[in-house]
Amino acid sequence: DCPQEVGQKIQPLGGPMGKYTEQFKLTAISAYLDGSDGFRKVAKRFGIDVSLLRRWVSSYQSKSSLSPRSHGQRYDDDFKRQVLSHMHEHRLSLRQTAAHFGLGQSSQIGNWQRQYYSGSPVAPVIRQKKPIKVPKKIKPAKPTDTDDSQKPRDQLMAELEYLRMENAVLKELKALREEKERIPAKKS
Repeated sequence: DCPQEVGQKIQPLGGPMGKYTEQFKLTAISAYLDGSDGFRKVAKRFGIDVSLLRRWVSSYQSKSSLSPRSHGQRYDDDFKRQVLSHMHEHRLSLRQTAAHFGLGQSSQIGNWQRQYYSGSPVAPVIRQKKPIKVPKKIKPAKPTDTDDSQKPRDQLMAELEYLRMENAVLKELKALREEKERIPAKKS
């Protein structure tokens, strides 16, 4: 409750690596909601990550509480389906959905979504005009020289997956190479 000098960093109880107290979180949230500074400035002042502050504020705004479900909790498939269906139905982001359901990490919902698209049991029941057939896990296959029109669908899907993975790897290599070239340029 003591006034802070402008630009002075506020440290959480237990140092920057410790868990944050409820009071610290509420102070940071209030500083953002009551002030004119954006997420970045407030997060910097409190010595926390911007995405962490965003998550706290989003959670607080959605249910006026900070306590997410217990860390490391396992969720049943019905709950996961409910979360994914709600997200798609209301066109929410991962972060908004996590805040709505009181989940600590929005990345958890992203994992559930990937499981859905890979055909695992978590697949939500999403009502659509045409049912979507999600293929079982496809083992990538290197493309062959034979005519594509003569190949079975499973083989084409496996080759497509292989090409997508190959493309992703090449893009990553290109990005790493560009980053490597940029670093010496900055030092000069």
